[in-house]
Amino acid sequence: MGKVKVRERALWWLQTAERDLERAKRSLEVDDRAASTFWSQQAAEKALKALLLAIKGWFPKTHSLRRLLEELGLDLGEVDELAELTAYYYISRYPDALEGVPDESISRSTAERAVKLASEVVRRAKEIMGELAEEDKGMG
Repeated sequence: MGKVKVRERALWWLQTAERDLERAKRSLEVDDRAASTFWSQQAAEKALKALLLAIKGWFPKTHSLRRLLEELGLDLGEVDELAELTAYYYISRYPDALEGVPDESISRSTAERAVKLASEVVRRAKEIMGELAEEDKGMG
């Protein structure tokens, strides 16, 4: 697969991350905390996968944000906080993850923090993708 094709695929992942982030925000507006944390995790995961695809041409099949960050080797914020988002992939969907109904187990402040973290990851991914596009223009 050529370089342009890989970058195009990376942009698809980034655009999907942006849409997932909007889903997270809309879910928070209606106090659907489980959906908000789930979509926040998905937004961060897809933004990191977009970067990996753009920089390395591949990404591992994982939901672990820590693993994706390690593969990237970039400083995109507090790793432990981002790794917390990984747990929401499970907590927000499965009652036995915290032994209770997800919406009752996830506080509003937790959902707000998840959206904030995901927003920062998506923002930084867009910034880096923009820098890569500028580098590509300089080479072309």
